[in-house]
Amino acid sequence: MKLSFINARVKPIFYKYLGGGSMRLLVLEDNLTLAQGLKTSLIKAGYAVDLIHDGKQGLALLKYQAYDLLLLDLGLPSIDGIDLLKELRAFNSALPVLIISARDQLDQRIHGLDLGADDYICKPFGLDEVCARVRALLRRGTNQTKSILNYADLTLDTHTRRLSFKGQLIELHRREFTVLEYFLLNIGKILSKEQIAEHISSFDDDINPTAIETYVSRLRKKLDESLNLKTVRGLGYLLENE
Repeated sequence: MKLSFINARVKPIFYKYLGGGSMRLLVLEDNLTLAQGLKTSLIKAGYAVDLIHDGKQGLALLKYQAYDLLLLDLGLPSIDGIDLLKELRAFNSALPVLIISARDQLDQRIHGLDLGADDYICKPFGLDEVCARVRALLRRGTNQTKSILNYADLTLDTHTRRLSFKGQLIELHRREFTVLEYFLLNIGKILSKEQIAEHISSFDDDINPTAIETYVSRLRKKLDESLNLKTVRGLGYLLENE
């Protein structure tokens, strides 16, 4: 099947939830103003965000591209959000789904949750609340109970997007922060440059895997020996335990 609207970076494989990072989100919303507002807020919160306005295109994309969370409007053109959710759960049972809908009747909310949504928020809503619910769902998916990640003398706050070393703040570029967060969520796992790039970038903000070498080099320079990060020749990087 040819999907002309999908960037060439998308790999032709069915979606399999990777379960490690909390980086890349898909927003399926046909209200252009609301969709752009959601995207802007989520990018500011540190996530890579793709935006699709059509249900059929969104469903096709979900079969080809790995995401960590889906924000799903129910009133989509071509495929209703409820029908999309049914099909999604038929081939993927793990992807967290946050429904964002004007359908605010109790029975409608219950129906959406029963079909496999993980959370449901009714329009109108505050963008800060959406970001908070996204954080909660992503923590649940990575078995985190709070927004703080600790490693040796490092403390990374995924909410405020701040990193400190023994209480002293360390300034990181947005990309450096997201790469470090992804490592901290995958301690003990070998991560390829391609895998890291895939999880911290969107279609509008494509990252070449070779750029990951630059971010890793900067992190090593800024964090010195605080980060037990190894290069595994031919495979990628491995953040070992403290």
